[in-house]
Amino acid sequence: MNKKLDTLVGGIITGLIGTVLGFLLLGAFWSYSNGESLSYFIENIAAKSLLYRDSILTLSTLFNVGIFYLGIRAEWWRFCRGILMVIMACVPLIIWFQMQAGVS
Repeated sequence: MNKKLDTLVGGIITGLIGTVLGFLLLGAFWSYSNGESLSYFIENIAAKSLLYRDSILTLSTLFNVGIFYLGIRAEWWRFCRGILMVIMACVPLIIWFQMQAGVS
């Protein structure tokens, strides 16, 4: 991995990309398992289902834990701070999604 990524901004950007990549991997796995298209997963399950949004975001964010581990192994402390900031920013969203699912 490139040493230029060992910045706070590099970690934040990588964390955001990691969350999106985790979402797409989860969607691809779900689509394959259920015989549906990825667009169906995005439009109907992720966007419209109040019950599953928190779980989807949780699993998408967990993809960043692997990236965080690689950053720790490389001793990229600023990069890891950025990744951790993205993970911590997702926690209030997950809680909010859980509260929305409980209301409906």
